[in-house]
Amino acid sequence: MKKNNIKIYWIGFCLLMALQAFGQTNWYINQQGGSDNNNGRSTSEPFKTVEYATNSNNGFVQPGDTIFIMGEYANPSYNPNYQFSGNIDDPHIWTQENTIRLNNLHGTPDQYISIKAFDSNTVLKGDGANILRGTNCSYLRIEGLELYGEVERIPLETAKALQFLYKTASEEVLYRVAPGTSDAEVANMTFPILENINRPSYTDTRGVYLSNVHHIDLIDNLVHHTPGNGFRVADGDYLKIIGNEVHNCSRKSYSGTHGLVVTNANSFDNETGYKIFILQNKVHHNYNEIYSWAPSKTFITPKIDEGKGISMQRNTLGNGWSHGRFLIANNLAYWNGYSGIHSNEGIRMDFINNTCFLNSYTGTITNANGVQSGNNIGISSSGGEDIRIWNNIAMVDASLGGFAISVRNTANLEVANNLVFGIDGILDADPDLAGIATNMIESDPLFINADDFNFQLKGNSPAIGTADPGVSPAEDFRGFPRVGQPDIGAFEYGAVSSIKNIRSKPETLLVYPNPFDEKISIKNQKINKGEIAIYNLLGQNYTPLTRMRMGEETEIDTSRLPKGIYFLISKNAAATIVK
Repeated sequence: MKKNNIKIYWIGFCLLMALQAFGQTNWYINQQGGSDNNNGRSTSEPFKTVEYATNSNNGFVQPGDTIFIMGEYANPSYNPNYQFSGNIDDPHIWTQENTIRLNNLHGTPDQYISIKAFDSNTVLKGDGANILRGTNCSYLRIEGLELYGEVERIPLETAKALQFLYKTASEEVLYRVAPGTSDAEVANMTFPILENINRPSYTDTRGVYLSNVHHIDLIDNLVHHTPGNGFRVADGDYLKIIGNEVHNCSRKSYSGTHGLVVTNANSFDNETGYKIFILQNKVHHNYNEIYSWAPSKTFITPKIDEGKGISMQRNTLGNGWSHGRFLIANNLAYWNGYSGIHSNEGIRMDFINNTCFLNSYTGTITNANGVQSGNNIGISSSGGEDIRIWNNIAMVDASLGGFAISVRNTANLEVANNLVFGIDGILDADPDLAGIATNMIESDPLFINADDFNFQLKGNSPAIGTADPGVSPAEDFRGFPRVGQPDIGAFEYGAVSSIKNIRSKPETLLVYPNPFDEKISIKNQKINKGEIAIYNLLGQNYTPLTRMRMGEETEIDTSRLPKGIYFLISKNAAATIVK
């Protein structure tokens, strides 16, 4: 082979390798108008199903690719007009179907696979087991999806009719509690432990349920009106759950569900810093309308005692959480059934700068007699150790006798610089906080308009300037910077940004290469000094670690940036970049 031909071959080979390493393909899914016989690479020839596109045997979706879902996408037997007739053998209540099923789908550390909405008309619906179910997956980014459940079309009578049904392995349909049994009788009954049973999926549909996963980003999704959990992630690590809204979930379930749940976290490696991030989420109006029962328990408590906003469950060493910390920060949790933010048997968790408002919907609104079950109606921890509760606002209904901050059986606890307040009565303090809580402020936080769910602070709020600056996140709920002496709660008073919040960006910066190593360039946008910034996912400003050469094409020296995911923001445009 001639020398020039060798050179051309080598250049071509390098280009091919570069395309394979950094090339990104867009795939399009349209359940209503697509076909799995199409090539899936354009809006005119979309695939019909996500499962076909992501099946590794088909060789389509690769690391770095993006899947765009178009229009309405539902489970196979989805029926928005379904009405339960009273037939407990009706197959529709038992389908256990998933709208989207992801299994063994893996990106790479430098090239996540993204699943996104094509446009504002994209909506995932479902009346089976889960709207989006993922197992054994890694390096995925699920972004900008709307998942819409059937709560509005399930009468309470239907939820109660299916509450105690279960199906054995031999397909026999039985009642855990016979129809007509009073609550008083249930309270005194003992039940056998049940194994290998199914329960009706129709009234327990989850929004997002992921298990045995790691390096998963759930960003800016809207999950609402799912009868069961809104979000549930089990046996996961390296999670970023950021900027989502979850509302009106868990209402018809017999499982004692919540809005956003992370349970049984399982450490992927031995890193000791933050690995699970729950940031800037809006979680509200998630509550239970019927009481729950568990097949593994021999008793049933005949009252509603679940339905929290953000719930961390059993994230312990014994369940696999051996290394790493949780950061739960800058979240809004309001009008959930019980606790706005709760940890049950958790370790190494930091609750920082959250705002919780009247998370007692079950006791305050849905129960006419105002019955409250338990003290957890604000921010709470039950069991566990190494828990830090800093810079939060917790406002509660004091007439219920619960605590704004509750810390039962929690060891190695730090509680500092929180603001608590009770309406309609004298606020009770958790005696377990005695001698532990420091710099606690009991005062009205003076929200701009809590009735309209505007939890920004008035200019005379006692939360202003009273947070611990050593632990405050760099930005608030909106992505605005916290400067000087920061404020308590999710909102920084008077915070402004010369660069708009990334989540409101209509434009995308053209950045290459991405992923990057030593430098990046920005095409087709003239930028001046001071008009560009680089933030990590915690909102920390990494711009000072870079050197910039401005011009028609801006070049940024990124050699000093640590490996990670960053937001590059300039004027009215933005990009997510990966080193």
